[in-house]
Amino acid sequence: MKLIQESPEHHFLTLLDKVKRDPAGWLGFRFALSQKLQHEDLISNLDHIKGKLHKLRQDSDALVKIVADKLKDNQGAMLYQFSDGDVLLLVRASDDAERKAMQAIYGEVEEKIGKKLCTQTNLAKDIYSFQKLADARFLSASRIKSYEAMADGPRVQSIGLRRERREDAVILIVEDDRFTASYAANILNKDYDIVIAKTGEEAITYYIEHAPDMVFLDIHLPGLDGLDTLQALRKADGNAFIFMLSVDTVKQNIVGATKFGAAGFLKKPFGKERLLAAVSKSPYVKELKQKSTS
Repeated sequence: MKLIQESPEHHFLTLLDKVKRDPAGWLGFRFALSQKLQHEDLISNLDHIKGKLHKLRQDSDALVKIVADKLKDNQGAMLYQFSDGDVLLLVRASDDAERKAMQAIYGEVEEKIGKKLCTQTNLAKDIYSFQKLADARFLSASRIKSYEAMADGPRVQSIGLRRERREDAVILIVEDDRFTASYAANILNKDYDIVIAKTGEEAITYYIEHAPDMVFLDIHLPGLDGLDTLQALRKADGNAFIFMLSVDTVKQNIVGATKFGAAGFLKKPFGKERLLAAVSKSPYVKELKQKSTS
């Protein structure tokens, strides 16, 4: 049995590329401990994030030990431990006896952590679901990284001070559509420093890193959506100045964005004038311009 803990997302992606060429006999067992983490609960108190992530890792380590002990004599088994706490077992069963042995292990784990967190797949019949899982692994790792950034108390607490001491305004664009992100950046980069994030997970990490003066945040994002991301950003910085972006004007989205502290809403597609008008409303951008002219 081989335990993969270093760069497991990359190792899994590489192995899966080989497996899909000849998936016969391959079985996959996923134990999704990450589902224990609920976004709203986790960000409700930033002081508790580190402890909750630590508890998740302890549970993941304990599960890995149980499965690894049972598979110590199986040379072909691959046991992955991901950064989000999920554990994944891949094994190519050579006969019915080995398949039954894997089912027995799966059953024991299922009884221990609950059926809702456990799934099993015959890769020869459903390789597509595991290809989707491989892509999701990277996004989930990015989410854990964003939570760890939120748990860095001194860094979060210095956001306002870092923004105040800066001479040039920074604008964070959170947009998974390449055209929209490039369009906005090309307009704004003449006067502002631009940071672009493609996901909500990246947005949280980049926000804490760069302490931007304004954020343009798309509502429809892969992984954490815009409203989830908005809540996280406002938890990290109650003074964050954020405009939401969307191709639609669904009332529920607008109400939700307002409820969670968005400063405004910009419908896509938008022109240069509307974009610059939104930027001009940022109190931090205004303050920097006043400093530069005084």
